[in-house]
Amino acid sequence: MSEALDYLLKVRKEAIGPYFTFLKKAGEHLDNKTRSLLSVVTKVDAQTEKGFKQYLVRAMREGNSADEILDALLVCLPSLGFSKIVWAIDIILEMDIPEFNTDSIGATPDWHFITKLSDLSEGVTRFDYASRACFVNKQGDSIKVFDSRCPHQVTNIPMLSLQDKILTCPKHEWQFSLDSGECIAKGNRPLNTVKHKVEDDKLYVFA
Repeated sequence: MSEALDYLLKVRKEAIGPYFTFLKKAGEHLDNKTRSLLSVVTKVDAQTEKGFKQYLVRAMREGNSADEILDALLVCLPSLGFSKIVWAIDIILEMDIPEFNTDSIGATPDWHFITKLSDLSEGVTRFDYASRACFVNKQGDSIKVFDSRCPHQVTNIPMLSLQDKILTCPKHEWQFSLDSGECIAKGNRPLNTVKHKVEDDKLYVFA
C-alpha cells in the first residue's frame, strides 16, 4: 500500500475504509489464483512497477503459469492498450524469470536430471537445469530441493550467498534456512520447494 493510501486511511478512515471493504467483498467468490491474475492486470493498467512486480510474483506463486499471465494481458488488450502490455513485458524480461524465456513458453513441465545420488555430497549444493537452478540439501537419506529464486522478487540467488546453510538474497537481504526453506530474516515467505524424485541412483526435479 502506498504512503498516500496509508495517510487517507488515518485521516479519512470513515470514507476510505468502506471502499477497501467493498473491494474485498466484491471479489470474495474468486479463488486466489484468479484474484491474483486480476491484480496483475490492474497493476499494468495503472503502470505501477513496484505493484506489478509484487503481484506478478504472487500470481505465479498462486499457480498461474507464464502462458496464463501473458494470455490474461493479451485478452485485455482492448482496455489496456498495446503500449501498457509492452511496458509490462519489458519489466518481465528485466526480471529474467525463467518461465517467461522463449524456450519455456508453451513447454510442458517435465522431469530434469540433476545428478547421480552417489555423487551428491552431504550438505547443500546448487545445480543448474533447464534455464533454472535449485539448491539441494542432503542430510543422510533426507533430500530437500528448493528453488534458487527469492520468493520476494524472483532474484536468482547465487551459491556465494550461502553460509552455514543460511541463504541470503543479495537484493533485499531476505534470509532462508536451507534445512526447512523458511524465511528467518527480513521477509515473510519461504523458498519454493521443487518436486523431485530418485530413480536408479539419479536425482530428478520436475519443472
